[in-house]
Amino acid sequence: MRVRISFSEWVEVLSGVSQGSVLGPLLFLLFVNDLSDWISSNIRMFADDTKIWCIIKEIDDGLMLQCDLHNLVKWSDKWLLKFNFKLKNAKLCIWDTN
Repeated sequence: MRVRISFSEWVEVLSGVSQGSVLGPLLFLLFVNDLSDWISSNIRMFADDTKIWCIIKEIDDGLMLQCDLHNLVKWSDKWLLKFNFKLKNAKLCIWDTN
């Protein structure tokens, strides 16, 4: 890294992409690009945030969502990219459509 005329020492990087790089976000997007192929529910992805949802009107809708959650775990295992399952980030929204 360079700040004005000072340079930091070289360090061996074993994984990841340096922060603030232009290439990092592009590589991440290429890496997760097939995520939507693994699920049937609606999906929205922005940067490193992923949301899936569906409208549950009958038991099969709930089963499909659960299947999608299992498929996301399979995808995560395949690509060795773990999801951050913090409860404060998880939301369950329920409302009556009648």
